[in-house]
Amino acid sequence: MAVTTSISHFVGVQATLGESPVWDIARQTLYYIDITAGSIFAIKPGNQHTEVYRSAGRVGALALTQAGNLIFTEDAHVALLTLPARQVVTRLGEASSNQTYRYNDGACSPQGQFISGLMDERHSAQSGRLHSYGAEGKKRVLLSGMGLPNGIAWSADGGTIYFVDSVAQAIYQAPWPLTKGQPLQPRVFAHTPAELGRPDGIALDVDGNLWVCQFNGGCLLHYSASGQLLRKVELPVPRPTSCCFGGEELKTLYITSARFGMSEQELRRFPLSGDIFQLGVSSAGLVPHGFDDAQWLTNSSQTAASPPGAQRSFSRL
Repeated sequence: MAVTTSISHFVGVQATLGESPVWDIARQTLYYIDITAGSIFAIKPGNQHTEVYRSAGRVGALALTQAGNLIFTEDAHVALLTLPARQVVTRLGEASSNQTYRYNDGACSPQGQFISGLMDERHSAQSGRLHSYGAEGKKRVLLSGMGLPNGIAWSADGGTIYFVDSVAQAIYQAPWPLTKGQPLQPRVFAHTPAELGRPDGIALDVDGNLWVCQFNGGCLLHYSASGQLLRKVELPVPRPTSCCFGGEELKTLYITSARFGMSEQELRRFPLSGDIFQLGVSSAGLVPHGFDDAQWLTNSSQTAASPPGAQRSFSRL
């Protein structure tokens, strides 16, 4: 396994728990969230940094929609943020009656569904689940019995879904798409080395290679399409969280990170914790899929203006 350190600092944001970066090709804009702050941010060309939305809850996952909007999770709710109007369209379908549950990471399938992992912040055994939301807004449980569901991605041909269970220290793959009533049938793609922290967010390139952020491992791991560990890329922070491809040719890997849970001594040692980093790569990433939001926009009667910095309260589950 090769070890490289060819990574650079992209922008200093000092996020407490930066996560879920997504690249908007049309706007040439990087969106990301700070889970603890409940905020969605945008970084536009020239590194113009803007808070797009702030919630009273925990924003756990973020993805693009087919109409150029953003779909995101707020505690255990799923909501739509229209752009550029910044109107929030909320679906209050309860995922859980337990207040310690929230959505954690998510992505859109080639078929326009939004897939997100429900986690228990108490990290109770096998309490995590993968949920799917379709264009009509109905929830489907794809998989239960997980430890901590995390990064989600698809192969270039759309025939395979990849997802992470951080507690199991494993990346799984399964055939996709599913027919009605068909269960998800995962198998292990790779177990990440225990000494390198826990796997978190992932991204795939056009050649089928997979990148994974190792939380508490201070590195990215690069796997071949067959699951062989190719190299480790060291980072100047111990807690990388997630990554996505961006830039004009999708040959830049953007990496979010966290300061959450670090001591003052650790923060002095790793002052860039919480910032965003970038890595130039030779194989381009995949164009992100968008959520099919046409019905949500047409049928919703719950909208509210949400300018940057505005707080909106939602009932906690």
